[in-house]
Amino acid sequence: MKAARRVTVAIGTALVAVVLAGCAKSIDEIIMNPSDKDEVIAKLLADDVAKRDIMAKLAAKDDTKKEMAETLLGDTSIKAMAVEKMAADATQKTALIQKLLADAATRAEIITALTSDEASRKELQETLKKPLPKK
Repeated sequence: MKAARRVTVAIGTALVAVVLAGCAKSIDEIIMNPSDKDEVIAKLLADDVAKRDIMAKLAAKDDTKKEMAETLLGDTSIKAMAVEKMAADATQKTALIQKLLADAATRAEIITALTSDEASRKELQETLKKPLPKK
């Protein structure tokens, strides 16, 4: 009797497992369904650990880093933040200035900005009176 009960329980458990496995969606089905995909992404981003894992995986390769940077730089507030960070970084500041001065239109804008403000104009005139530093 006990053996028959065990076999019946084992068969019942196996049938339930088979039915549940048949009801489960595959990863491909979830990805192809936009609402399911959005739900999965929202759940992953809500979890701090999962979010850090996603960011780490995206930042692991140069091509995904560049793609992520291009996407982020499409946002004006992110561009402003990036410029502020680069200007604040002493190692990046000289390269940034050289890059800006290399472009003729940007160089003209910088000169206009320096000469149109009274305080900047006086500072610029005083600086121009000094001899060039030796290289």
